[in-house]
Amino acid sequence: MRIPGRAALTACTLALAAVLLAACTPAHSDADPTKTPKPTPTPVFTSDADALAAATTVYTQFVRVSDEIDHDGGANPERITPYVNAAGLKHEIEAAKELASEHARGYGFTTINNVILQSHEEANGVATVAIYACQDLTNVDLRDANGVSLVDDDRADFVAYVAELKSDSMGRLVVQSNKYWPGGGICKH
Repeated sequence: MRIPGRAALTACTLALAAVLLAACTPAHSDADPTKTPKPTPTPVFTSDADALAAATTVYTQFVRVSDEIDHDGGANPERITPYVNAAGLKHEIEAAKELASEHARGYGFTTINNVILQSHEEANGVATVAIYACQDLTNVDLRDANGVSLVDDDRADFVAYVAELKSDSMGRLVVQSNKYWPGGGICKH
């Protein structure tokens, strides 16, 4: 014997279940389940003070190695590689060749006696730090093969520079540019 309402009851139950399941599923989703969200880059420096400290250290090392290359008459200028970008390395190699061709040598060491942060910016995990630096050249000389100084008598003992450093793929700062800064107020004594 057939129960007449049983088929209708089963159909209603299935229809109700379909409506309830549809209500639990979002109609439209902006999220693509095949894509993972991009992580936010970690800052290279947590503050301007940290950026300035790192830039000062790298810049001081850059100047020191440059002095050492001068002391050696321009020999092995590639040792400055960890502190400069490709353009800076090319410039340093050219300067070393010129020094060697003149049979000149450097004496004494440059002192960095004042550094001020000009700017610190970060984007996409890359830090750019610009600094003003005062180089004290009081004890620095450049002499030819006969020991005669090649430095002009009127050379300033304190010279201001503006340098830009940028982090590389490892997060290390390297010197991008180092230019004489005529605004020189950083070297006031």
